[in-house]
Amino acid sequence: MSVSRKVAAGKSRWSYLNLPDRYSLRSGGIEDLDAVYRLSRESFDSSWSYESLYSALETGYDLIICERGHELAGYLLSMSILDETQIMQIAVGEQFRRRGLAEAMTQALIESSSGIAVIMLEVRVSNAAARSLYAKLGFRESGYRKNYYAPDASGLSEDAVLMELKLD
Repeated sequence: MSVSRKVAAGKSRWSYLNLPDRYSLRSGGIEDLDAVYRLSRESFDSSWSYESLYSALETGYDLIICERGHELAGYLLSMSILDETQIMQIAVGEQFRRRGLAEAMTQALIESSSGIAVIMLEVRVSNAAARSLYAKLGFRESGYRKNYYAPDASGLSEDAVLMELKLD
């Protein structure tokens, strides 16, 4: 699956999804890298480097962009290999949270997954809101990764919950 190649840059194939007014989804690419990198740094304790994000996009990772006007509200980064898709990152800007944007981006990925048998992700054990969202969308917990997330400022690492959605 290649979300970014299915739709011309800037066009939305997901306009029917239930998004708040003035928000839209579109396929992203290298031209979005600066804004994605800034949001990644704001959203994650251990964010990917600019070079890693650039390399991911250059090598075929898919990027779904959520915008309000021309301002980045959130993004979803995924990679597909054969019939599996791995969600690598989902980020929503702090001022845009609690509006259903992560759900809309995940739903857009699911609906774009022709030929994909399973979508997988890891989420922090402590991230109850994300785990609840994924469960609402049909993802099931399939395992754990002990100490998956790097230690925080207090020196504590955190486990990851593995979740997957099997598609027909």
